[in-house]
Amino acid sequence: MNEERQTASKLLTANVKAGGCAAKIGAAELAQILTNLPLATSPDLLTGMEHFEDAAVYRISEEVAIIQTIDFFPPVVDDPYLYGMISAANALSDVYAMGGTPILALNVLCFPTCDFPIDVVRDVLRGGATQVQAAGAILAGGHSIQSHEPIYGLSVTGVVHPSKILTNGGAKAGDGIVICKPLGTGVALLGMKANLISKNADDVLLKSLTTLNNKALEIALKYSPNAATDVTGFGLIGHVHEMAKASGLSAQISVNRVPLLPEVYELADQGFVPAGAYGNRNSYEQFTTYINDVDLAMMDLLFDPQTSGGLLFSIPFEKSEQLVKELLASDIQAACIGNFRAGTSGIVEVASDERG
Repeated sequence: MNEERQTASKLLTANVKAGGCAAKIGAAELAQILTNLPLATSPDLLTGMEHFEDAAVYRISEEVAIIQTIDFFPPVVDDPYLYGMISAANALSDVYAMGGTPILALNVLCFPTCDFPIDVVRDVLRGGATQVQAAGAILAGGHSIQSHEPIYGLSVTGVVHPSKILTNGGAKAGDGIVICKPLGTGVALLGMKANLISKNADDVLLKSLTTLNNKALEIALKYSPNAATDVTGFGLIGHVHEMAKASGLSAQISVNRVPLLPEVYELADQGFVPAGAYGNRNSYEQFTTYINDVDLAMMDLLFDPQTSGGLLFSIPFEKSEQLVKELLASDIQAACIGNFRAGTSGIVEVASDERG
């Protein structure tokens, strides 16, 4: 990378108000926006807008349904190639969260080309193309416009058998809740930008952000999960709440079981928390109860908006331990963090821990 490109790439996040999934419109505000919008109905539309699903699913035959999603956001890192990889991994995850296989992708690019060398824009797209290829899908074009902030993502089409769709509303009482990536990307990205995390923590963060969720899905499918989603901008509490509400259940999370990225607990304890976490708290704390005291740093991490987060499975509890063992053996940092149970729909109970 020549000196001009290095200088330019460092500006990628300079004028970004919120990067990654932290740029999402808050759940409470989004619910108001969507109120009274007409909902399309069709016997072949298998999932739509009703339960904040990760993607739409449309049946085209008795054997095949298509999964359609779109996801994009402003940069979370200054390296354009890594930015492309992270954004593409995040978009592809929506297909995996529905139990499907990506087959086709289109670029979504908004970029101030006058502010950057063309190589920077090309590297963003190259990073995205690398991930689409790794997913076994085809990148077949896209759409681009000029904008003040860089924005990149993908529209992705996937396929799944109509009877094998994973939705966020299929959880059963007694199911274990298995997460497949560590928590804390929002806090860690703040720390990285401020040069407050170690080289090791930086490397672990970037590996998590760029890792596709295809392997986690492949392994989990062997254990017949009842429901799934991925943990992104609404934070762990938000996505567990959505699964519980859509399934007509409550949930309990044991904080000491939640895997964290290195050094994020210490950063959160010092107040390095993205604004999106407070937006998530505003949206979801009304659905959250605390069995006993939970320290502020851990609460902030539970609401922390995740970018390119892990899949979240609802799986029969007796299978959850073996699933976690197999995921860990495949270098996937997974854990069973709680369970779904009969109770007030959508309520998430949080049990405290002692972190040492």
